[in-house]
Amino acid sequence: MRIICIPIVITLALSLVQANATVDKLPRGVAPSRAKVYRPNTKGEWACLDGSKTIPFTAVNDDYCDCPDGSDEP
Repeated sequence: MRIICIPIVITLALSLVQANATVDKLPRGVAPSRAKVYRPNTKGEWACLDGSKTIPFTAVNDDYCDCPDGSDEP
């Protein structure tokens, strides 16, 4: 019985780690319901929510407003 439980526990633990890694990719302060809005494009860039400009995704939530609407600092 003990040998059967170990793979199940390992599988569950890995699932939790993967789920947390996905959440960690969101900038701090972004609600999970708005997650799709805060995803970089394939070039690693992100468009301000007002559409005024595109910035490197690394500039999102870096304590400096790059977007005129402030959307890069959630």
